[in-house]
Amino acid sequence: MMGVNRFARGFVVLVLIVFNLAACGPLGTASYRDGSFMHLQYPRYTFEIPDGWRPATAADYPALGFNRRAFETMDDKKRGAFLERAEDELRVLDTGLISARGAWIQVASRAGAGGWYNSRQRLEFGLGDGEKKAVWQRLSTGLIEHAPPGDKPKLTLDSMDVIDYGQNRVLQVRFRSDESRGSLHWTVLGFYNESDTVLMAHVGTPDDPKEGLAGLESIAYSFRFNE
Repeated sequence: MMGVNRFARGFVVLVLIVFNLAACGPLGTASYRDGSFMHLQYPRYTFEIPDGWRPATAADYPALGFNRRAFETMDDKKRGAFLERAEDELRVLDTGLISARGAWIQVASRAGAGGWYNSRQRLEFGLGDGEKKAVWQRLSTGLIEHAPPGDKPKLTLDSMDVIDYGQNRVLQVRFRSDESRGSLHWTVLGFYNESDTVLMAHVGTPDDPKEGLAGLESIAYSFRFNE
């Protein structure tokens, strides 16, 4: 039977690799109030939680669409290890959200992350081919290096664009990861101000890769950095 880490890994790793966020960065304090998520430490930001979504706990990980089949194959010992790993991953994220149908959105941030991608002005003119290549190389190389030896994913970049969601101009990366759990279709959004980075990543369900994608877009429209 495949090891539990092969199924439990991946969600946090993706966010930490994209644009070189670090797991050792300061953990923020979150507040959920009247349908809103508020990150109270730097970077301070808020967004509205869409209808049909709620904050996830480690106990929700088996209900995520791309985990269900794997969790069913585990014995009690491996299920316990799986849930412990889920708790560790959630501690690194600012928040994780689960939809009623088992889609997933994760959010992570870092104050003063550094690099060209922090500058909103850098996105005004879009990305050149060389910059897109550098972003994809960082992401794909990191994901493959962090994957278990027996389950290295095959990654395919679908698109990389600068997108406007209301007043927010974000970097959007879409790619497919083919691995033992199946094909996972990721959409990653990068939000930047002069010094900070907030990254959101969505993955749907095996039956519907676009499940919950409208929720990610709703969050993108409502997202605000707070001074």
